[in-house]
Amino acid sequence: MWGTFIFIFTSIWALQFLLTHFQVKHYQSEIKKLSNRDNGFLGTGYYKKRFGTGAIIVLVCDEHSRITDAKIMKGITVFARFRNMKQLVGMKLEESKFVDFLPKKEHLALTGAIDMIKKEMNKRKGNEAWIS
Repeated sequence: MWGTFIFIFTSIWALQFLLTHFQVKHYQSEIKKLSNRDNGFLGTGYYKKRFGTGAIIVLVCDEHSRITDAKIMKGITVFARFRNMKQLVGMKLEESKFVDFLPKKEHLALTGAIDMIKKEMNKRKGNEAWIS
């Protein structure tokens, strides 16, 4: 009886490990695709609860702070995949902060991605001024 229980528990744990590995590979490949551009900025934001659904948003914007690509991954399982967010494409970063079609958790992830892009923009501006 205990042997069967341990075998089932170990099998489920190994399956979870394997599926998590595939999800991480998917995340890395999406980030690599989005960051494989000559110019612009990439930012990721996330919302994570201990239990329940989470959300990851990846934004790409040009030098004029206009969003050129946006993707979201949300869910509670390892089967969650990135989906395009066409509603955000074409918006300025500042405009996107005030969208009302996102639930709170996704809006928090969006804000995190915007903040990351702004930090990168400021860092790049500082580096350009220092090099000149």
